[in-house]
Amino acid sequence: MNITTWLLLMFVVLFGTIANLSLKYGLYISSPSKGESPSILNLLLSRYFLIWFICYTFMTLLWLYVLRTIPLSQAFPVLGLMYALIPIASHYLLKEQVVLKQWIGISIIITGVVLVVS
Repeated sequence: MNITTWLLLMFVVLFGTIANLSLKYGLYISSPSKGESPSILNLLLSRYFLIWFICYTFMTLLWLYVLRTIPLSQAFPVLGLMYALIPIASHYLLKEQVVLKQWIGISIIITGVVLVVS
């Protein structure tokens, strides 16, 4: 296992995080007004849906490559970093609130991934 493959695995996590954030933001801005349901048609036609689609496509292709070179027992837990990165990114980019329990959970997830990979 070389450093390039591990970097590609980090790109899988990054693309997954960006994809989820863009989909959430696309739903948010496609709402006609506060409190109303988002318009699915507006979402499908938005650039944020396109970003989501591109990121998930690249994520899947990279994941297939990574699975050829890194054991699944090591690669799959690294995907758990998305469970940590998405709340952090949504806190800073989408201004969502992250409470203390979530910060503790994020810390536990990151610690767990470090233990599995090392």
